[in-house]
Amino acid sequence: MRLDMKLTAGGRRLAVAALVQSVGIGLFMASSMAFYTLKIGLSANQVALGLATAGAVALGISLLGGVLADRYGARRVVAAVYLGRAVCFGAYAFVRTFWEFLVVTLFAVACDRAGPPVLQALVAAAVPEPHERTRLLAVINAVRNFGTGLGAMAAGVALTTNTMLAYRVTLSGIAVAFIGGAVLVLRVPEEAPAVPVPPQPGERRSALPDRRYLVLTGLNFLLSFFDGLLLVAMPVWVLQHTDAPRATVSALFASNTVLVLLLQIPVSRFAVGRRRTARMVTYGGGVMAVSSLFFATAGGTVGWYAVGWLFAAVVALSLGEVVINSAVWDLSISLAPPAVRGRYLSFFNLGMAGQRVLGPIVITGLLLGSGTVGWVGAAVVFVLAGVATERVALGAGSRTATLVDA
Repeated sequence: MRLDMKLTAGGRRLAVAALVQSVGIGLFMASSMAFYTLKIGLSANQVALGLATAGAVALGISLLGGVLADRYGARRVVAAVYLGRAVCFGAYAFVRTFWEFLVVTLFAVACDRAGPPVLQALVAAAVPEPHERTRLLAVINAVRNFGTGLGAMAAGVALTTNTMLAYRVTLSGIAVAFIGGAVLVLRVPEEAPAVPVPPQPGERRSALPDRRYLVLTGLNFLLSFFDGLLLVAMPVWVLQHTDAPRATVSALFASNTVLVLLLQIPVSRFAVGRRRTARMVTYGGGVMAVSSLFFATAGGTVGWYAVGWLFAAVVALSLGEVVINSAVWDLSISLAPPAVRGRYLSFFNLGMAGQRVLGPIVITGLLLGSGTVGWVGAAVVFVLAGVATERVALGAGSRTATLVDA
């Protein structure tokens, strides 16, 4: 995959680091369940319990990454997160019991949750121009998708041989990938962390971001449900509520991957100026609403008509995903005070992290449990969340004074 050669040297290193570590993630995602159940001897329920417990606990722990980034610099913290994940993947090779699995998974998930907001803070520190950093985040997202798919295909070697040696070699390769990512990150030039403004006499400082930023975090929780719709709702809806062939699920996943790769970077170019970027969230919410209605329609049709509506739904979902991503990346950075940017971004990331923990419950219990009505309700939520995000973002103003209204 060719990287955008207009990126700065630091930007190219971050993109390559993302590619390297995403190959490791793809290797792990494709082979981990087989390793847990066939080689360690855990049951599927034990694995699910361990992952859910680690995910819930890591929500709070991940906020520490932003605090450390503000104090010591985002570059050091991102490198430390990559090295921490390398240690965790190496440790998996020696896990033998459920409790050992739980401890290693807790640390691994905590590092995983802490990484994205701190990486955003590093991009903001390494690339001062707002439009360029949004483009860099788009490139990073694209190469992550590509690398994850590449790693998933490479995992076939371990799955085919199904030996402990093959899994240990795979885990070692993943650890090496993250070490390589850490080395590349440490070579990225970074501006010195901004010096916090001391409070005035009688002024109280809250440990939380300001009220508008907290509202944006909650709205991002709703908008980020595009992830759960693809990973949870789509396959269940296809298999249980339509008569589309089972192979349609794989084709829909592949279509989303390709579309995100093709669209994320071009769409990110439209995130210029606070007003236009905020308006993109409204558009993204509207497109996600259309996707939800297409899914609902697929449940009421048969044969190839159902397949056609499903593909239309995934095309709309993929477009909504890249539009929302491009907009919220820019807004979350630009509305965070530079001196506490890491802490603000860590809070903002709770929207996506919370969706990953609560999303499957909400989707299976409310959306899928209500059938067509659930999809219509999802469409309404996406529209309202998009419009509300635009209003709040425009009212908040720019914290960094670097965005130019357009």
